[in-house]
Amino acid sequence: MSQLTTDDRLAIRELLALYCHCLDQGRFDELRALFVPDCRLDFGAVFGVYEGADGLARFTDTLAKVGIFMRHYTTNVVIRGDGERAHADSYVLAITGPSGSRNIATGRYEDELLKVDGRWRLRERRAIIEA
Repeated sequence: MSQLTTDDRLAIRELLALYCHCLDQGRFDELRALFVPDCRLDFGAVFGVYEGADGLARFTDTLAKVGIFMRHYTTNVVIRGDGERAHADSYVLAITGPSGSRNIATGRYEDELLKVDGRWRLRERRAIIEA
């Protein structure tokens, strides 16, 4: 298998940033398109696990109904892999809630990515909330 190219690394970083933008701006159709059909989104015991396209739709439908303010920031991205599969670890800072009483949480993402038809997609995203 081939090594990750600079273009692969840039595309993966763009994908991780686009996830935050879509999530925070309520662009849920675009968010779902960032995942492969048999994906897994794991927020642990606090927010649950969502599997496959149906699970991802349940996750975004719930967020759409709640309508909460969100801003997610990812940093310190470390990527390993080859030209077809990759693993990315990053830190996340999340600010959520109504004006005047926003909550701040930190944690990290552990991501498994696949290159499908020349484009990187999330296969699994595990969010570990630490504080």
